[in-house]
Amino acid sequence: MRWLERIRLRLRGLLFRHAEGERLRAEMQFHLDALISENIAAGMSPDEARCAAMRAFGNTTVANEQTQATWGWMWLERLAQDIRFALRQIRRAPGFAVVAILTLALGIGANNAVFTLTHALLLQGLPIPDPNRLVRLSLDLRGANPADGADAPLNLPLIQAIGRRAHSFSGVFGWCVYDFVPPRGEGRDEIRGAIVSGNAFQVLGVRPAAGRLLTPADDQPGGGPDGWAGVISYREWVQRYHANPSVIGRQITITDQSVTIVGVAPAGFEGVLVAEHPDMYLPLEFDATLNNATHDGEAALHSAERLWLIAFARLRPGISRVQAAAEMSAIFPSLKDEVIPARFRHEPAIEKAKMAVDPGRTGWSELRLQYTQPLMLLQVLVAVVLLICCANLSGLFLARASARQQEFAIRAALGAARPRLMRQLLIESLMLALPGSVIGIVLAWAAGPWIVHSLGSPQAAISLSSRPDLAVLSVTAICAVLCALLFGMAPAWTASHTNVEAAMRSCSSRMASGNAGARRFFIPFQVALSLALVVVAGLLGSTVVRLRTDRSGYRTENVSFYIADFNRIPQKDAELIPLYRRVVARMEEMPGVESASVVEIPPLLGWDFGGQFVALDDIQHAQPSRAGINSIGADFFTTVGTRLVAGRDLHNDDADLHSCILNQTAAQRYFPHTRAIGKMLRQVPWRMSDSQTAYDCEVVGIVQDTKYDTLAESYPPIVYSPLSIRTGRLPGLFFVAHARNQSAADTAYRTAIHENVPTAPESDPVLFTDVFNDSIARQQLLSALSGFFAALGLLLSGIGIYGLVAWNVTQRTREIGVRMALGATRMRVFALVMRQVAVLLAVGVVVGGVAALFAARAIRSFLFEVQPGNLAVFAMAAVALLLIGLLAAMLPARRAVSIDPMRALRTE
Repeated sequence: MRWLERIRLRLRGLLFRHAEGERLRAEMQFHLDALISENIAAGMSPDEARCAAMRAFGNTTVANEQTQATWGWMWLERLAQDIRFALRQIRRAPGFAVVAILTLALGIGANNAVFTLTHALLLQGLPIPDPNRLVRLSLDLRGANPADGADAPLNLPLIQAIGRRAHSFSGVFGWCVYDFVPPRGEGRDEIRGAIVSGNAFQVLGVRPAAGRLLTPADDQPGGGPDGWAGVISYREWVQRYHANPSVIGRQITITDQSVTIVGVAPAGFEGVLVAEHPDMYLPLEFDATLNNATHDGEAALHSAERLWLIAFARLRPGISRVQAAAEMSAIFPSLKDEVIPARFRHEPAIEKAKMAVDPGRTGWSELRLQYTQPLMLLQVLVAVVLLICCANLSGLFLARASARQQEFAIRAALGAARPRLMRQLLIESLMLALPGSVIGIVLAWAAGPWIVHSLGSPQAAISLSSRPDLAVLSVTAICAVLCALLFGMAPAWTASHTNVEAAMRSCSSRMASGNAGARRFFIPFQVALSLALVVVAGLLGSTVVRLRTDRSGYRTENVSFYIADFNRIPQKDAELIPLYRRVVARMEEMPGVESASVVEIPPLLGWDFGGQFVALDDIQHAQPSRAGINSIGADFFTTVGTRLVAGRDLHNDDADLHSCILNQTAAQRYFPHTRAIGKMLRQVPWRMSDSQTAYDCEVVGIVQDTKYDTLAESYPPIVYSPLSIRTGRLPGLFFVAHARNQSAADTAYRTAIHENVPTAPESDPVLFTDVFNDSIARQQLLSALSGFFAALGLLLSGIGIYGLVAWNVTQRTREIGVRMALGATRMRVFALVMRQVAVLLAVGVVVGGVAALFAARAIRSFLFEVQPGNLAVFAMAAVALLLIGLLAAMLPARRAVSIDPMRALRTE
């Protein structure tokens, strides 16, 4: 058991090191006194006895250190010594410490803020057992048309077929978010929820916090043994039911259906769709009941003609994702033959479709499709900012270390090894990086909500957390250590390679001049990085300006949208059309309302619904091409301010059921060489979600081109049709009103709804100005953050230039004094200092211009009507950087010309 004794002695040496040291010194003194006594007894004098004992015993200090080294904790003691010495050095230069800490706080804080959002949206794993075994299944429809999605959802027949045929998965399930109508009297408009396959919780492997979770037995027509079974979220259980276990078995009314609460989801589980956070989970078959209000819900649920379910699967043990993808590629043709109706199988989009098997560890989110690339760009930008911070501090730290060369020479002469000297300066760097990272975390925490809000998604603003968790804090700690290594390595290397003899003989001014070249390197390096940042920010800012000033084709002021919820009213299908017309007519009668209408898909919400069209008089020669489809009521164009170019508007009567209006791009596409008014246009079947039969309409009007999906697109071809039974979202269209003020529009809408549809729930207004701003939220976020990072880079570069020039002037005080004593004028001294800075700035601008050109080309996909090589942006960025650099250098240069030659000559 000698190893236990060694452990005991090592722990005693660590925990009681001072007492053990005193005991060791007392024991050594006892042996030394014994030797002295023996020598005196042998006839020596006391002095001779002591000298002989000392010679025999050896150096007590060395013996003490060697003995304590065997205890195994000398490295810890030396580390503590280095930390104490580093803190003393920081206290001796508080100004330098404050600048360094704040510089690092800005750089690390920017990285922390962006990485927190990146982690929450892209990297955070689902809180389920073995999330790496979870995969997501989707359709890749880009084979026939690159504009089609690469991440299309599946449908229930396809999911069920995969579950039967695929051997790579232990379970497959579908998931869809859904807003449920809450019980009356709860004081909320909706319950954020999800409808899921009955086996979803089993496949995910989660356990309930109370009761049970959904099972396949619950996912049956009409419900399972408990009727319609529902699972509430842990948050709902705590906030609304106060974590009362008696809620299990309680029946509540959800969307006019009786639902039994059978269980509570585990704490921390928020579903598989990031930023959705459902509070109620119901089985997929509940969708059939919800849709029975408008059509055959059971047929719609099991229809292969719509793609609407986000699908996940769990890999069997021993099966990799690559193997599962290979199996899906092999069986997908037979799955298409089994599931997809025969009339659609030979369509190009279906024939060339592929099944994708992607990692599902982090779930899925629509926001990822929009913000993955912008977040990656922001991560690169903040990394560049951090490099500028490190370059700034490295130059300043190197200047400070150069002034301490005599100290390092003395330490080296006393026996300090190179690793010890390097470790000392690296620990000093780390002592500055740690408080900088802490302040950076606080700054990132404060800025996080604003960044999330800038995403332009209300759900994301509510659901995404900007609080740094353990993973984010770990990355921040690693970032702080890397920063310490980056800006501390050059000074540490310089200190460890000090020429001891030369340093001991040289005066301070000559000592500090040895690494001037290395220090000057950091000025053009910072300038180059800052120029690239400023150019990127300028291009992105120009894009936002272009988006805001480019004609969208709409008026946005005082225009509001209100979504209808007519799913549970007595009127169905065709009966809804006159109801919409009556509501619109009543809104227009109200005071303050200029005009009102109804539309299926409001502009700039990012919703897309299209079809294939061909001119009927050229159907033998022309190929069908795609255009957007939108159903509208009369006066829609007047309400949103879109100009009618030719023909007439639609009327609210049945005579217009086979009429349509084209925008200018659509008219040019389908009738390039003739007048479109009066011509016939045919919509032909194209994809699974389209009708089986062709549909013809007469063109009665042409309207100006407008943006529809986003402001960053070119004008798309659009076909506008009147409200009819063919309208896809008939129970949930949007009323649109143009009024003198928002209050008048709200009053008109509520009055019209109360009088015509008293049982329908009201909706909050969606302001067109907010829709307009949210449609460019991605570009605004990039522009705002890149502009902030560019300004930060300019500030840091200015500070770095000022610090290095000021240090250079201080070190050259004697030289400047000699020059002035020999007749150099103040202007000549000023020009001498500024000329050196100008050369360094010019080198940085040239190198930065090349780097900025590559950066501009890399962000080409984020630009709108702005060329990556925009000379104006490059010129303004270069001029701004040169001005800031020269202004930063002028202050120490002015101090140089004010030096008294007599005092300078006495300076050593």
